[in-house]
Amino acid sequence: MYSEITAAIQSTKTAIELVKAAHGLSNYSELLTAVTAVQIKLTDAIASELASQEKQAALAERVRELEKQIAEIEDWKSQLQRYALFQFTTGALAYALKPGYENGEPMHYLCTACVDKKKKTTLQPQGRFLHCPECKTDIATEKSKPINRNSRGSSWMSV
Repeated sequence: MYSEITAAIQSTKTAIELVKAAHGLSNYSELLTAVTAVQIKLTDAIASELASQEKQAALAERVRELEKQIAEIEDWKSQLQRYALFQFTTGALAYALKPGYENGEPMHYLCTACVDKKKKTTLQPQGRFLHCPECKTDIATEKSKPINRNSRGSSWMSV
């Protein structure tokens, strides 16, 4: 961008010098040549300025895009600050809503797989499991109860 501005200024200076030199010309063909040279220099200066403006507009657009991305990341971070990683007795993990951050919402858990993908999916209870409707993950919230076998035998028909 700096080089385009410098080139535009230099072209303008050259054009001014050519106009001053043309002032002293005596014949028509020398004057016509000088005017043509001035027009070429002015065209170059205008083209340089347009190129500079296009680059500046592209940079401004990139800045807007980056600012939008930063705002989205900050919003996501502020949403996640309401949650803490929680480990169930089974060893499974989910993000649990922190006490004091309810904002009228009931206690709930978020799917860790979805959070990793920047999605906020509430896990739904299904018996001993929490189910993610988005990625279909099932998280065991309590360990299976051991089968209590009767000491009389291992048959299911034993009474």
